[in-house]
Amino acid sequence: MNRRGFSLVELLVVVGITSVVVAGISTVLVKQSQASVKQTQQRTLEETGRQALLELAFAVRMAGAGIVPTAAFDFDHYACNTPGTASTCNNNPGIERAPLTPTPAAPGLRDKIDGPDELVVSYRDPVFSRNVKGIAGLGPYTVTIDKGLTAPIRQGRIAMLLCSGADPVSYVKFSADAAAGALTVTLNAVEDADGTYPKTPPTDNCFANSSMVLVERARYYVAKDFDGVPALFRDRGRTGDPQVLFRGIEDMQLTYTIGPPPAGSALPTIVGCGTGWVFGSCDQGIPLNPAVPDPDWIKDAYDSPTRFTARPANIRSVEINLVARSTQASPDKAGDPVPKIGNRPGRAADSFSRSILKLTEQTPNLLARATVMPG
Repeated sequence: MNRRGFSLVELLVVVGITSVVVAGISTVLVKQSQASVKQTQQRTLEETGRQALLELAFAVRMAGAGIVPTAAFDFDHYACNTPGTASTCNNNPGIERAPLTPTPAAPGLRDKIDGPDELVVSYRDPVFSRNVKGIAGLGPYTVTIDKGLTAPIRQGRIAMLLCSGADPVSYVKFSADAAAGALTVTLNAVEDADGTYPKTPPTDNCFANSSMVLVERARYYVAKDFDGVPALFRDRGRTGDPQVLFRGIEDMQLTYTIGPPPAGSALPTIVGCGTGWVFGSCDQGIPLNPAVPDPDWIKDAYDSPTRFTARPANIRSVEINLVARSTQASPDKAGDPVPKIGNRPGRAADSFSRSILKLTEQTPNLLARATVMPG
């Protein structure tokens, strides 16, 4: 019987062939694993982006509901270093900045050409209402209500006191925390730092038998989370805020459209961008021209020239652009670039996957011509 074994050369050939096959299989498995991880990252960031987009769209759609339209959008008061000065807003630390210099054509930092924009909206809470049974003091005001609170209300929350027929109306804020079950609350007059709410104090006798409702004020902005991951935050102006809504949101760019004027009316001229009605798509900044007043939202007809000026109450739609980014670098180190969005320049690819999402939302509540009483 022939019991001849393998020669050394034959063993070396077999080992070499096996090594090549194993290396090839390993490469395929690694690439498949990387592709699977990248697909999972892509699905996650797209879902996160959609949820963030819907959150912002809801805020825009609700802006101005049940309140004075001139306070629906805030560009120069709330969370600004100097209330009333737009250039002191949106100074969040830790936000990525491109090496660009803002120009006078983009005066408001809520709209940025070197970083994410901010969105600040206000609207009435649709579910809260109490009857006022008495009011005492000259500020702060001690207000007695007919039913206890079902949940705590924190200091700084904005509220409205509405007399019969919603005239007059006073915007106030909680000067101290109110516990669940409380039948008395302490309020103070709103200040410039709270927003662009009217400053009518509740001194009329009718406020002793008025209605009290809450106002939702939300500021949305992009910043880095505790671990450096960019995220969409919501600041509601209360103790314990801001809240991280969605991790993996890298950029937010907003454009504001004013409705077209009646035939024969002149289009506005905006420095650096010629004539037009869209703010934030070039270096147009924000719809806040200090040289023109707000429209009289009750008395002015819909075709009045005052309803077609660069004022927040005349915003008719908002385009929301989001950049969702994977929370971790792609395993194959192949990332996605960011195209030019609004007035934000494009950026080169790095090692992160990205998704660009866009939605245009109307602002129907800014066409209101009367304050709606709570049910």
